[in-house]
Amino acid sequence: MQNLKQSKLIINNLTNYKLPGSPKIKNNNKVLFLDLGLISYNDAYNLQTYFFNQIKSSSYPGVILLLEHMPVITVGNNKKLDNLLVDSTRLKEQNIELVQSNRGGDITFHGPGQIVCYPILNLSYIKKDLSLYVYNLEQLIIEVLGHYKIHGRRIAKHRGVFVGNYKIASIGVRIKKWITIHGFSLNVNVNLNYFSNIIACGLKNYSQTSMQKILNKSIPINDVKEQILAKFSKVFNISILK
Repeated sequence: MQNLKQSKLIINNLTNYKLPGSPKIKNNNKVLFLDLGLISYNDAYNLQTYFFNQIKSSSYPGVILLLEHMPVITVGNNKKLDNLLVDSTRLKEQNIELVQSNRGGDITFHGPGQIVCYPILNLSYIKKDLSLYVYNLEQLIIEVLGHYKIHGRRIAKHRGVFVGNYKIASIGVRIKKWITIHGFSLNVNVNLNYFSNIIACGLKNYSQTSMQKILNKSIPINDVKEQILAKFSKVFNISILK
């Protein structure tokens, strides 16, 4: 995992990055993939906004960002703090940032060992259907877990993916002009103690779990990223440019 200086270098390079020229219609399902490594929430959001604006002003179908965040608790666009269980002093003691987000959903935690996927996709090239988009995000997560012999499932009326009565992946998205930002997080090797600071996603009856906890071993992050890309390509029927 790169250090923060390397992360800043990647950010500076990407803010000058131009998406490839508008693809021909026959290639409009080719999506670019970028691995951001360990990055702060605000830096990643700024990059999402940067690529959102590029995609909005072109015919390029999209970009998939995979990354890990430094410890951060994010609040969804309902702006409710009812499910934050500690005060700002306790968060500072744990070096956890608190950020207001414009994504859907309730409060959640992101940190090292958790893969975050931010697809910035123009659904005009896929299908203009928000419910299907979220369903497909869940489906690709379920298939990634299946590769590791973990049975992921949906629970009615709750976004995300569950293993038994535990939640392992959360989804929070925002769509404007049929272009998506934000996305999902998957608990791989994340320290689950961080989640004791919140009622994650406002779900009192579904504690968080991780692939590491279920399998009783650490899982190579890069291997899981490769599975995410493979299942993303399959479920959404797109080609991913690495």
